[in-house]
Amino acid sequence: MNANQIGDALMKWTIEHSGLENRGYLGMSRIAECPLVLYREMLNGRPDGNWHAHLNCYAGYLWERDIKARLQAVGLYVPGSECELVADWDARFRGHTDGTIEGRLLEIKSTQAEKLMRIRSERRLPHQHFCQVQCYMHHGGFNEAVVVYVARDTGELWVTALRAVQGVGLSLDEKAKGVLAAIDARAEPECKCGRCASK
Repeated sequence: MNANQIGDALMKWTIEHSGLENRGYLGMSRIAECPLVLYREMLNGRPDGNWHAHLNCYAGYLWERDIKARLQAVGLYVPGSECELVADWDARFRGHTDGTIEGRLLEIKSTQAEKLMRIRSERRLPHQHFCQVQCYMHHGGFNEAVVVYVARDTGELWVTALRAVQGVGLSLDEKAKGVLAAIDARAEPECKCGRCASK
């Protein structure tokens, strides 16, 4: 094989094993998205994306494994503590946790240093991450979550804790129920983001 062929083979394998997938359910990790986006993705699958999306997803899982290994090395992470969460009111609404630390939910996020700097300075999670973690706590019976951020480009870390807010969990359930009801009726829900018309 020449260098180009090796590169092509490596890229093909990475894309096939990136973890970027179309799921046949409504994912708790994406519940902050526009209802219309969630509706269309559940019916038609997520856009396949380009190689960049696959590489980002692959890198995210690399960092997740690395952070778990380090947490395990210091005696905090429990291997195999990941679980699938399924809403008791509809099995089509589900999520997958990163595990637990001392009985608390663990969530690992990798990002760029510039974005991590903004998150740290604001001392609060981005809306999408906040909703995901609240949803996981609500359905997993957790009172608290530990969220570990790592910068992909510098390795910088930031760890924060988040308490469960029952009202947020219930509100996210209502949103998910609305999306699933729209799917059952095959009636598109209203766009809440203002960007769907251009997609």
